[in-house]
Amino acid sequence: MADDRPLWRQAFDSWEQAIAPRLEEYVRTDQFADMASALSRAQADFQRRTEETLQQIWRFWNIPAATDVQHLSDQVASLERQVRDLTKLIEDGQAAEGEVIDD
Repeated sequence: MADDRPLWRQAFDSWEQAIAPRLEEYVRTDQFADMASALSRAQADFQRRTEETLQQIWRFWNIPAATDVQHLSDQVASLERQVRDLTKLIEDGQAAEGEVIDD
């Protein structure tokens, strides 16, 4: 039976069959786990430093950073909850007194 796979795929599959068992064995080692952990920490540190640098640049140019916008969004949401709670208290108080509330 002829192999209908493209030549590149045949080459890749051959390479994978030869290399995959060794790679699978390696990824189960403590050395690989330590390296993956170190790379993960390095990536997180790089991302944190990049965000801090961008925040400084944005602030220098008086442009709000994403954290500034998120902080303001959280404040607005909190104020909306407070207004909703106060409105409900007022409506409940007026309803208890027998008053009709028009919206």
